[in-house]
Amino acid sequence: MPTLVSVVIPVFNAAATIAEQLAALGRQTYAGEWEIVVADNGSTDDTAAIVDAYRSELPALRVVDASARSGPAFARNTGARLARGDFIAFCDADDVVADRWLEALVVASTAFDVVTGIEDAERLNSETVQSWRSPRAEGLPRGRFLPFAPTCNLGVWATVFEKVGGFRPEYRASEDIDWSWRAQLQSYTLGLAPDAVVHYRYRSSPRGIARQGFAAGVSSARLYRDYREQGLRHAEFGQVVRRWLWLLVRSPYIVSPLRRGLWIRRAAEAAGRMTGSVRFHVVAL
Repeated sequence: MPTLVSVVIPVFNAAATIAEQLAALGRQTYAGEWEIVVADNGSTDDTAAIVDAYRSELPALRVVDASARSGPAFARNTGARLARGDFIAFCDADDVVADRWLEALVVASTAFDVVTGIEDAERLNSETVQSWRSPRAEGLPRGRFLPFAPTCNLGVWATVFEKVGGFRPEYRASEDIDWSWRAQLQSYTLGLAPDAVVHYRYRSSPRGIARQGFAAGVSSARLYRDYREQGLRHAEFGQVVRRWLWLLVRSPYIVSPLRRGLWIRRAAEAAGRMTGSVRFHVVAL
């Protein structure tokens, strides 16, 4: 069991959601020693004041400056570097961890080098917003290559994190996939803690959905470039054709309040894959 656990939260202008996450951390059942490291990526809103208000409730709460480079990957790396614990648990400022989240991650860490839990999308998202996304994984999330641990729900021994190396800031999305694959290719084990539940918040505004989808599409091309020699396969031709036909046939969704988010997300991902294919000199449509 770890001597000290560090919970690292990257933040950037998270005033609308950070209080709910900090309150949830205050309800954790974990009985061991732990701290919270909020890595501020240059917030300009009321994030700092809101975090400061929780210092009496969470005495082991620290804020560290992670503003030298924009992006959550850099903020997480900064928080991990300045963390004092021998086990690090990552979560995000816009989600809400369940009461047993940290306890479950730590228990599972006795059997694995890296652990993740379950993301529940029902609590924080309307049925409409949920319908715009595929259901969250019931076990280990897995792409076309290896399983991965999402950064919203990731626990890792500090020594393992250091040896694998931090998240790569050049990934503007999917940095958790890249990091998890690097860890497993270095023979570190990844396991599931089913009771480590995070209530996950989807993007709901058209702009937010488009930005997230585009970044994911670009990163999927980067992943293909970086891991095709290790065994990552490109999507089959028929799947690519079906993706583009779906966008064409379902284009009227853009005027439907109930369907618009689904079409925007898929269109943004497709645009991102095209952009990434050009940028990284691969074919990842």
